[in-house]
Amino acid sequence: ASPSPAPSGKSSNSGSWFGFGASTKTEDESYRKTVGQVAPAGSSAPEFVAQGRARSIRDVFWAATLCDHPDVLVLRFLRARKWKVDDALKMLLACLRWRLDEEIDWVVWTGESALNYALMQRGIGAMHKTDRLGQPILYIPVRQNDPSAQPQEQMVDYTVYLMEVARIMLHPPAEKVCLLLDTTDMTMSNMDWTFFKTFLHYLEHYYPECLGLVLIYNASWVFNSLWKLICPLLDPVVASKVHFAQSTAELQKFIAPENLSVEYGGSNSYKYQYVLPRAGENAKMADVTARNTAMAARLAACDRLEAVTRKWAGIDSATSSSQTLSDERAAAADDLVVASRAMDKFVRTRTLYHRTGVISDDLTIHW
Repeated sequence: ASPSPAPSGKSSNSGSWFGFGASTKTEDESYRKTVGQVAPAGSSAPEFVAQGRARSIRDVFWAATLCDHPDVLVLRFLRARKWKVDDALKMLLACLRWRLDEEIDWVVWTGESALNYALMQRGIGAMHKTDRLGQPILYIPVRQNDPSAQPQEQMVDYTVYLMEVARIMLHPPAEKVCLLLDTTDMTMSNMDWTFFKTFLHYLEHYYPECLGLVLIYNASWVFNSLWKLICPLLDPVVASKVHFAQSTAELQKFIAPENLSVEYGGSNSYKYQYVLPRAGENAKMADVTARNTAMAARLAACDRLEAVTRKWAGIDSATSSSQTLSDERAAAADDLVVASRAMDKFVRTRTLYHRTGVISDDLTIHW
């Protein structure tokens, strides 16, 4: 089941992500093997059709919202720039340009079929349950990080894929994730500075205000040595979210025992295991008529929200009509979210979390 080829405009070398730079390792069979080369026939999405014309800022913005409430997306950039509107707008436009240049819609469309199979099996970035604030937990066992185990470009796509899947998990009031960085048995070979600096750049500039909490578990002497070098690189806001937990008791201050896996001293029996895509699971993506209908319905919802927002923004907030328009706008935004969720199955391949029942077709989450 070969994955859809990357669009010609998509860079195959976009810089290191998660510390996976160029490798000097002699290639073995698993080095470049993708999920699509292992999965059964008929499991991949149909061929991705790249946009044949220049896309406007408006087009890219509405595409970037995906299933988010658009206000949530805009507010992330405003908060990241301390409510300075001009600075937030520049940041948002730079993010939209990045999404267009890097063909993020291709990553969403193609999904796991283009990702490194061995990497998927290692479980770096597995998501399971929520912390005490209701934030999804993203587990990163650092000892599983091998910068030389796969090509750099495959790690780039994998990391963006993780970020985009995490966005599905963020349902109000939980708008951020909890990152559990497990440094147990970590060695220097698991760390890469290119990774760390690039990770921070992407997190701060393209996925702002998505990080709610960072738990560094069982910090080894290796990590403690590196922390002195890492700390100055952190934005003060990010640094304030970092907490060290050396024991189960300290972890459970942030994560309830029933949500914490047995491996970390909790009572949850969860253990990461990658499940290959199944034949026919993306059949709806090949239904061109249904896909076009869903896309048209979402576009109409975008138009309605945009129209009522213009009216709402142009009147005095103290008038009675302002509240009426505010209510209309809230209803239009809700309609957009519904239309976006209805379209999702036609433009996004099913993920591991769909196959294991965590994400349903309407994008509700079932931990």
